[in-house]
Amino acid sequence: MPGSEATRPQATSTAAIALAVPEWQGRVSPVFDVAANVLLVELDENAEESGRHTESLGGTSPHERARRLADLGVDVLVCGAISWPLEALLAAGGVRVVPLVCGPVDEVVQAFRNGTLEDGRYAMPGCCPKRRHTRQRRRKGRGP
Repeated sequence: MPGSEATRPQATSTAAIALAVPEWQGRVSPVFDVAANVLLVELDENAEESGRHTESLGGTSPHERARRLADLGVDVLVCGAISWPLEALLAAGGVRVVPLVCGPVDEVVQAFRNGTLEDGRYAMPGCCPKRRHTRQRRRKGRGP
């Protein structure tokens, strides 16, 4: 079967960070919950790229998606919009989620490597960059 485990590139133990970016037509997929594919980028301890390949995400449930990323050894997910349940599952599994990002995938990966991803240039339209770091749910019945 094409893309079988025997022929698919695997994350190496020398990768310092396994970065995942959902991709759609060369750009960060606008909604991770329905993205079909994810680009996996292996970065070494100097943030240099040591490998990359695309993987299918398969299942559609939040649990299936979280399990798939865990199976792939993902450390960081840079994505567009993401539902609260899926973000919580990923965080509970040890995946750092950087949400509300948009732009060409190669530029986003480069910005992540350079530490400039969160300077606002890649913020989804209508999303305040500050909110990306302080996403909190309001409880019903509480004031502002």
